[in-house]
Amino acid sequence: MSQHQFFATCPRGLEVLLQDELSGLGAKSFDPTDGGVGFAGDLSLCYRANLESRMATRILWRVGKGPYTSEEDIYKAAYALPWHSWFDVGRDFMVKVTASKSPLKSLEFITLRIKDAVCDRFRVAVGSRPYIDTKQPDVRVHAYLTDSIYELFLDTSGAALFQRGLRRASVEAPLRENLAAGILKLSGWKPGVPLLDPMCGSGTFLLEAAMMALDIAPGSGRSFGFEKLKNFDAAAWQKIRQKDLDRAKPLDKAKPIEFQKIYGSDTDLRAVRVTKQNLQQAGLLDAVQLAKADITEVVPPASEGVLVRS
Repeated sequence: MSQHQFFATCPRGLEVLLQDELSGLGAKSFDPTDGGVGFAGDLSLCYRANLESRMATRILWRVGKGPYTSEEDIYKAAYALPWHSWFDVGRDFMVKVTASKSPLKSLEFITLRIKDAVCDRFRVAVGSRPYIDTKQPDVRVHAYLTDSIYELFLDTSGAALFQRGLRRASVEAPLRENLAAGILKLSGWKPGVPLLDPMCGSGTFLLEAAMMALDIAPGSGRSFGFEKLKNFDAAAWQKIRQKDLDRAKPLDKAKPIEFQKIYGSDTDLRAVRVTKQNLQQAGLLDAVQLAKADITEVVPPASEGVLVRS
């Protein structure tokens, strides 16, 4: 497969962990920055990064980059790209623009100009234009502007990657899954080491820890944006997905719950119930020992291990 340029976004502070993850997947030519890591690889790597990365928020495929001084420069650059060869005219799309020190006066206006460029290119190429959907689009176009450089991306993730497709219920201020995974990594916790979350909330730390312990790919329960692009290789994706499913360790219910050494509790009975519901729906309830308890009364489950708080 040919090589492409990608950019993986992540919560700030997790860039080093994200680069280590991507390196383990086979990514090359890293370009880390605040809030993400640029890298090179083929489409199979893109599929695996979406499926397996615990740190990334999105995997963006860079389709254009260059200098600009005005809105018209960006319109012309976007119009020159073969959008019709990347997604079908029947796909709804949206455009999101972020900027740092851009001289342009209005991000709303340049967002509109990029939308116009994509639609105008479609009209010329196929005689019709795709519709806009800002809530649940099939395709997401991202633009990033510095003081003099634009970059245009197609989002290969779709919904943000921290939306694992596992957690159905939540309590107030739920912790994002990729941030929870990053905190677990930064804490030094590894599967087999006792882990206690005495304020489990909706169970995000517990879910992430159980998935790590069982080597379950974080994206195994959801779909992705790349599946709606024209260059989607269904056969390659099926092989990648099946390999990850085969690698996951079965939860041996014959062994005691302490086998995974993951413990959670909360003084709020509603939070305990929500956590139990989320673990149950994910098929991970037997990987965690859960109880209702005040944090001041929790007895450490082991003489040593890692303590986290949601």
